[in-house]
Amino acid sequence: MRLVFNWTTCLRARLSERLVFGAFICGTLSALSSQAQTVTGPPLVLKPSTLLQETITGDVRKELPTYLQSDRMSGETNLEFFLEGQTVIRRGDILLKADKLDYDQVLDLAKAKGNVYINAAGNTYQGSALELQLDAFEGFFTEPEFFFNRNKMRGRAERIDFIDPGNFVMHKGEMSTCKRKPGPSWAPDWFFKGEKISFDTENNLGNAEGASLRFKNVPVMPLPSIDFALNSARKSGLLPPTIGVDSIGGLEFIQPYYWNLAPNRDMTFTPTIWTSRGARLVTEFRYLEAITPQPPFQGVMRFDFMAKDNLRDSQRWAFQTSHAGMPYPAFAGGALGLTYNINRVSDDNYWKDFTSTESLGVTRLLSNDMNVSWGRGFFTSNIAVQKWQTLQDLASTSNYISPPFDRVPQMNVKYSRANINGFDFMLDGQFSRFETIRLDNCLNNYLNCNAQRAVGQAQVSRPFVTPYGYVTPKFIMNTRSYQFDDALSTNGQSSASVSVPTFSLDSGVVFERNSNLLGRAWTQTFEPRAFYVYSPYRAQNYLPNYDSGANAYNFASIFSENVFGGYDRIADSNLVTVGATSRFIDPNTGAEGARIGLAQRLRVKEQLVTMPGESSAKAGLSDVLAGATLNLSRKWALDSTMQYNPDSGHYLSQAVGGRYTPGSYRVISASYRNQTNTSGVPVSRFVNVGWQWPINDMWGMKDEDLGDGRGLGEGRWYTVARMNMDTLKNQMVESVIGFEYDGGCWLGRVVKERFQIAENLARQKLLFQLEFVGFSRVGTNALGSIRNNVPRYQHLRLPATTPNRFGNYD
Repeated sequence: MRLVFNWTTCLRARLSERLVFGAFICGTLSALSSQAQTVTGPPLVLKPSTLLQETITGDVRKELPTYLQSDRMSGETNLEFFLEGQTVIRRGDILLKADKLDYDQVLDLAKAKGNVYINAAGNTYQGSALELQLDAFEGFFTEPEFFFNRNKMRGRAERIDFIDPGNFVMHKGEMSTCKRKPGPSWAPDWFFKGEKISFDTENNLGNAEGASLRFKNVPVMPLPSIDFALNSARKSGLLPPTIGVDSIGGLEFIQPYYWNLAPNRDMTFTPTIWTSRGARLVTEFRYLEAITPQPPFQGVMRFDFMAKDNLRDSQRWAFQTSHAGMPYPAFAGGALGLTYNINRVSDDNYWKDFTSTESLGVTRLLSNDMNVSWGRGFFTSNIAVQKWQTLQDLASTSNYISPPFDRVPQMNVKYSRANINGFDFMLDGQFSRFETIRLDNCLNNYLNCNAQRAVGQAQVSRPFVTPYGYVTPKFIMNTRSYQFDDALSTNGQSSASVSVPTFSLDSGVVFERNSNLLGRAWTQTFEPRAFYVYSPYRAQNYLPNYDSGANAYNFASIFSENVFGGYDRIADSNLVTVGATSRFIDPNTGAEGARIGLAQRLRVKEQLVTMPGESSAKAGLSDVLAGATLNLSRKWALDSTMQYNPDSGHYLSQAVGGRYTPGSYRVISASYRNQTNTSGVPVSRFVNVGWQWPINDMWGMKDEDLGDGRGLGEGRWYTVARMNMDTLKNQMVESVIGFEYDGGCWLGRVVKERFQIAENLARQKLLFQLEFVGFSRVGTNALGSIRNNVPRYQHLRLPATTPNRFGNYD
């Protein structure tokens, strides 16, 4: 161990700085001079060093020099030194200051009294007396005040015992992230106190005995003994409880317990007590496995169980599990994959009684599927099984849902090659077994027939691409055959086969020019596109429909070969689609400031193939599709699409959305969607509005630039909301409305949720939450509700990154 004496005089300090600077200059010039010479000998080998680590261990600290500084110093070399007046000891990441300090070099023990201050890797302590072994970082501090750089926690204790660099114990301690304000009567808005609080900084663990959490000097919860994590890392133990009010279940109390099984596995047990419904237990298991060098595989299992639901007087349960990946995917020279997603509930009323935030969601169709895939090079294949659980509305027969067809199983194979002498090829094959149980059977309704279906599809295309445009001819042959369990009610056949050829020609050109819009320079493009497709008529309307549906009328589907998705309907098409797009592009950044598009189809002949229950599409011009997207400034954004029927003179579909974002934590978004039939009678009309906005703007309170994820300053109120309203029924479908308060070291939230579950059934919840910044959250998950529903919501406090040891350097 080396000792370096630095006497406190301004001249010597500056002289020392100059000597160090001069040594640095000389060393640099010497290095540059040596580089100019011919290098001989073995190459330079870099050696790993523990001196570069964020945390300095005791063994490394022993090798570092110790700097002593004071007004007066006495003692014996290599034994003991006595320092008085502005004394300083520095070694590595430890800085110790005091009025008086005794240092025993043999024991490496420092005894400090009077205005003692220590900075250890950014964590600071101040108090009256300290005894500390510098290398081992072992000792005690009496009546210290402290500041932890990791989470900005500060407080005081009767005594702190330092065990080693990573462990210390606080006796009768109080701590908070609230910054101290002037005045003798100041008290933190919240603080956590305990008779004995132990810290393990290496493992980011803490334990408190005889603890309590107080807010505004009112006990929030007693915590006789609690384990907690010092950062966002997982830690086994009780999680903060939540209390809420539910319009169906009544007052609810939730107390989760987290079990950290391993770094890649964990379980959460969440018991819930409702005053109206009883008790429920939710168990969730998660895993993320990796067998090097194979890719990881992961999954989750969740089971909800109520022995008795008092509202239904029955047992209730839900099970959900999902998985993706294989432990050893290499198989037969290719890659093997496995995915599955299983969802089951106890009864048909489950979708009414449990919201999406609690369980499987307000959905009446639960998919249960498993898929095994294998691929090698240009070949891929898979076999899948999918079964549905359909939840019927037992209170309303008019709300009956026809169960979808199960696929038991479905097998797919595909072979594709690109750019073989300029040609692209694809071969696709599929075999499926479809089964379902509906109110009507196959003999009464052909749409309810169970069957096997085999599909084969071959495709070849030849793209001709240049920098200014492209032309792509394509030919597709689609063949499928059916074998029905019973004869069809339409023609009495028990089997059928259909083959449909398709030819398409896609072409486009790109023009560019320099333009000026709103005083800014842009690169404007004009991109006309023409698309032709022809498929001859093949009778298909008498066949059941297992997986086909009409494609949405948008810019992606209007330039496609088939107006239907799936394999059960291939439209007889003789269509010409023309359109154009113009874009305004920032020449410096490449960002798109605006896009305007227009497209329309010309149906040369009537389309006879239709979906069940629909009429044929007449020849002539189709609806006009128009769309625009504007992002000309950072504050404003606009997106709109419209579908106009020239025959009726009505807009069949309108969707307009806009967003205003003038700054951080300020956003207002709104959208309007309207659909009508050809007679102009509205079919649906929805208005969706959402925002996050500081209320303090109303009285001109100025923002504080605190950085991303730090809010706009202490003492501010924010309002957050999202509302989705059906204006035809004059009914609120969904609404989340709430307020947030930023108290600096704490955040308060209150949120009211309303979800329309059925025609005359809505569920409402009132959520309260306190967030003690850098420590914990108490209450219901109001933050999760806001984050999941409010568009572009900005969290007032993002998790802080772990600072380095020089982040609070003295």
